[in-house]
Amino acid sequence: MAIVTELPPGVDNENLDMSRLVEEAAARNAIPTPAITAPGVALPPAIAGVKNTTTEEFLKAMNKMPLFMTELDESNEDGTGENSELEALKALAYEGEPHEVAQNFRNQGNDCYRARAWRDAVEYYTKALAVKCGVAEIEEACYVNRAAANLELSISPPPPAPLITDSKSALQLNPHNTKAWYRSARALLALDKLPESLQCIDNGLSTSPTNQPLISLQEQALSRQSHLSALETARQQRVQRQLAIEKTLAAALATRNITLRRTPHPPDMEDVQAHLEDPLDPASELYFPAMFLYPLQGQSDFVKAFAVSSEVGAQLGVVLADFPEWDHEKSYSPPGKVEVFVETRTGGLVRVGKKATLGSVLGNGGKVEVVDGLVKFLIVPKGEVGTFLEDWKRRMGK
Repeated sequence: MAIVTELPPGVDNENLDMSRLVEEAAARNAIPTPAITAPGVALPPAIAGVKNTTTEEFLKAMNKMPLFMTELDESNEDGTGENSELEALKALAYEGEPHEVAQNFRNQGNDCYRARAWRDAVEYYTKALAVKCGVAEIEEACYVNRAAANLELSISPPPPAPLITDSKSALQLNPHNTKAWYRSARALLALDKLPESLQCIDNGLSTSPTNQPLISLQEQALSRQSHLSALETARQQRVQRQLAIEKTLAAALATRNITLRRTPHPPDMEDVQAHLEDPLDPASELYFPAMFLYPLQGQSDFVKAFAVSSEVGAQLGVVLADFPEWDHEKSYSPPGKVEVFVETRTGGLVRVGKKATLGSVLGNGGKVEVVDGLVKFLIVPKGEVGTFLEDWKRRMGK
């Protein structure tokens, strides 16, 4: 099948130049390309002003414009005065009647509150109140909402003081403001001021008896009150028991004629102390922590609980059952090789028999006293007792 194409006027088959026709068609359908500015041609003024600036200079200049600011810069371009554009924007925020300015700040605070930007919300409500527009409805709302924002900021107690102050200010404007009663009660609950919190809840419920947030808060406050009451009861019981234990111990010491004396700086023995086997029975076994001191060797042994009914020699036998590493001459073991002494309240020494019980040593008519709850024995080899006693008397000035 033949296709007949009409040729352009003036063109016949004899003088047809196919390559020229293709070039003309391409030229007619070509997409125009932007003209390239030739060297020397002037740029638009706005572009020419920044053509020769560095990137840092350009960004610094842009930061002077309020729309493009990434940080607050209140100085002008050369840093010698105020940023006039920024000051103009600030002034716009205070244009209009006082109630209009306050309402504008209130609205911005509400926007921030909905966006959970609590600190910004507090700032806007503060600005609204600073206007002092005199419109109770605006000021009341700003006090209540600022208290709400501060309440959100107080993740852990205590809540900020302005929270309670703002709620109080709102209630002075409107005693029936349920939100203000709720936020006051919640803040007081966080401070464990339960009677005050419950009173605020009651006041709020008197205005709105079915207010669910207040009812839920009341349940929390009553639960917390019950919990604290149980803790206080347990604390008082512990205090009373400790007083009874101390009283019983004092009675046990008095019965056994044992004297205690405390110094201004007693040693730290943690939980080790004189105690009764049954802390509430003065006739039960009495125990003391004790130190066996070896002054000629600069060594010691510690016994956490030495029963007053036990013999000194028996306890010493337990301590020296194995030869101490420091006893190179085997002068201390077995216990028969040593003499035992205790210091008297006047600085003298009393020789202690191995068969003597701890109770008989301490209950010696007050001659020996237990200092800071710790009994101390001095252990000396028999062959060195004379030298030791002479040295003791010299040191004590006797």
